[in-house]
Amino acid sequence: MKVVATQDALEAFFIDPRVVELCELLRTSEDLLEVIDLSENQHSNMLAWLLDPREGHGQGDQILRDLLIASTTAFRSTHILDGRGRTARFFSAWPPSRIRTASFGSAFVARELGIKARERVDIFVIDPQNHFILIIENKAGTNHSNDQLDSYKKKFDEIASSNPNLRDYDCAFIALDRYFQGTGEKEPASATSWLHVGYEWLKVSANRALIHIERGNNAARLVVSYCNRQTEWESPQNRRKTELASALHHDHGDAVKHLLSMSIKRIESEWLSSRAPTAELEFMLQNRSLELLLRETKGMASVASSLMVSVPGLTANSLAHGRVWMDICPIGWEEYFNGDWWPVYLSIVYSNKDKNQFRVSLVWNSHHARSDAEAKQLRALLTQYDSRFATHGDAGRRWIVLHHALGLQELFRRVPEVFDKLKKLLETGKVTA
Repeated sequence: MKVVATQDALEAFFIDPRVVELCELLRTSEDLLEVIDLSENQHSNMLAWLLDPREGHGQGDQILRDLLIASTTAFRSTHILDGRGRTARFFSAWPPSRIRTASFGSAFVARELGIKARERVDIFVIDPQNHFILIIENKAGTNHSNDQLDSYKKKFDEIASSNPNLRDYDCAFIALDRYFQGTGEKEPASATSWLHVGYEWLKVSANRALIHIERGNNAARLVVSYCNRQTEWESPQNRRKTELASALHHDHGDAVKHLLSMSIKRIESEWLSSRAPTAELEFMLQNRSLELLLRETKGMASVASSLMVSVPGLTANSLAHGRVWMDICPIGWEEYFNGDWWPVYLSIVYSNKDKNQFRVSLVWNSHHARSDAEAKQLRALLTQYDSRFATHGDAGRRWIVLHHALGLQELFRRVPEVFDKLKKLLETGKVTA
């Protein structure tokens, strides 16, 4: 009976028109990064390519400007940097207004700058016209350390002070980290001299590159592809792929589970050794991109389904997710939805490469509120939940990390607890629009 039930589930899967649409979308992909995995050094090579105004991505100095805007914004929201240090002095002299109106077309990127490989940072961005150098140390999964950052800064200071071409340059030390989402309870490494920045600024670059693609600039595809994979940003086409894959997980769970149970590494061997290969075996061999996407989206799709079961009152309308992220509106806070997104939501993302731990953050975004007054009232209410919402009063968004590395079962236990407290808080301090 179980075999018959499985076969019926598979036949229902095969006739679903969404399977046809998804296979076609995957077949037309020109995404180079879908077929290769980047090492940390290759990540730095990609960033160097993006930040160089003279490279063939067609973005000019705009991506460098995106990084500078994100960095000066981070500088203005943190008070950890030593105000006497070179990084703080640099960003004090470069507010957003100056960055938006300046040209960085003369900038170029270097990987060595006269420093031995084991002593050098990942990327140097040198602008001879504006007379500055950005010293960038990039991490795409590992952590920065005090010893490493301090030694890099010391070595660069020694080189700069002895070189007449560098002596008069302003400089800023930037520590990039794919998983950095703002300072929490723990102070980042060498935080008095290095400005820590995440990868979120790449979303701006991706949106611009998407417009360039629409104008016929195919070189921008690699920009979109890389930015998509390093942030929660997804292009409209990739969002559609994720949407279709999630729907198939939800509506054809048994069929998808059976298809994915076939080993991705041994599937060819199974076909070779089979006297009568099954239709599903041949289908998966013919549609490897579909298999990879279903396998990649299985995690968040499964988490979303489980949360809707374990959190009373949670519906699909209060939850959105992609391949590596999930946003959930707390129970009772749905009424503040502005037609686009929620002004208050719980953000859940993977916090490690194995995708078995999750970072949970509570987010307030004034841009998604229906009015400035409502945004202020919501923030005041959240301050009662966590006093950190009261800091950085001039910020339009606050991102408070509640947990840095929750296991799956801990996540299922913790989310209802957070929602229960937020619901009670809302009931006692009702907000008026």
